[in-house]
Amino acid sequence: MRATETSGAADVLATRGWVVVRGAWDVPTHAQALRFAARFGRPSARDGGRAVWEVRPRPLGGTFSQRSGPVPLHTDAQYHPDPEDLVCLFAVRPAADGGHSLLLPAGRALAALRARPDGARAETALRRPQWSWTTPAVFAGGRAAPPVPVFSGDTVRWRPDNLVASEEGRAAAAAFAAALAGAGPAGVRLTPGDVLLIDNRRTLHGRTAFGDPRRLMLRVRLWSR
Repeated sequence: MRATETSGAADVLATRGWVVVRGAWDVPTHAQALRFAARFGRPSARDGGRAVWEVRPRPLGGTFSQRSGPVPLHTDAQYHPDPEDLVCLFAVRPAADGGHSLLLPAGRALAALRARPDGARAETALRRPQWSWTTPAVFAGGRAAPPVPVFSGDTVRWRPDNLVASEEGRAAAAAFAAALAGAGPAGVRLTPGDVLLIDNRRTLHGRTAFGDPRRLMLRVRLWSR
């Protein structure tokens, strides 16, 4: 990938919140993934102890990335006080029957929430520093990070399955989940060698369901600051 292509991808990422780089390799290796990702930031290994995480379905499940069902819109590492800035997803063996990426900028998520009758009340609750998430068990989970807001400025952090919330928070969370369900995210079908870069602070991402047990992606989280 030439410097001009890197710059162009970075510009789209900064403007839209996500970008796909098509066909960088036939089948990316861990080393190639790290070299590519390092053009956009500093790879992080704090969850799982390795910078490159293999995203594949596992018989006993685990986090929702390790299952074949649909993955709701979320941001990565929301259970940390300081989530990584970027997520890179490298397509090694995309599923033959689904598993497409879903992407929704924070601004569109907020607009969908505001369109609901209960949206204003929910937004007020989501902007309070009262939200926390438990760390997934696969990352030695159990502890919850100090409370933070879901929306702060133009940034968002969200994940529904490991959320710790009060009764008021549960109502706001349900309203936000319903808004996301009808928000119409962009769908992206990756082919072998493609790379999806996501602004983890300004864009939610998810995935459609699939049944292909051979699906394999490589994920790298990055610090851009």
